[in-house]
Amino acid sequence: MEKVPQHLEDKLLLLIDGELTAAEAKGLEAELKVNTSLRIRYDELRSLHLSLKSAPVEHPSKNFTQIVMGKLDHYPRSSANFSIRSILLLAGVLVAVGIAAVLVSAGVFDGASTTIDLNEMELSKKYIDRSLPLIPLNGKLIVNIIIILNLGLAWLVLDRAILKPLFQRRLQSGH
Repeated sequence: MEKVPQHLEDKLLLLIDGELTAAEAKGLEAELKVNTSLRIRYDELRSLHLSLKSAPVEHPSKNFTQIVMGKLDHYPRSSANFSIRSILLLAGVLVAVGIAAVLVSAGVFDGASTTIDLNEMELSKKYIDRSLPLIPLNGKLIVNIIIILNLGLAWLVLDRAILKPLFQRRLQSGH
């Protein structure tokens, strides 16, 4: 079945509502006899219209507004109190990131590099016959990775501790 164009569907709705002129209604009814997909869509819209028309309309009670307004005071107001523990955690993370960034920029970790010799491990001698490679460790790189992880943690704490409650409060108040 092909889709009925929007302008024809609008005309079908006007026909169902009885808002077309006699000439327009006659022309559309002639087209309904020829076009099968248009006739199927008309039958669907007409049955939907009839079912909606026959459904009873429910009305709220006369004192609905008074009941709702009377219960407004029973719900607690949301406050802007953020968890002090979360704020302290965020501040601690930011202080640690700041100190680490200052130490990296001062070059404290430039000389901190070492290598890990896997051949010195007892397990490697029992199970592996060949010599294993040396793994170089750069102190500056490790501290930079720790700084990046701390910044990710700071963003997470900022989101959960401050931004999420703030936006939930704004959403509840309707702003």
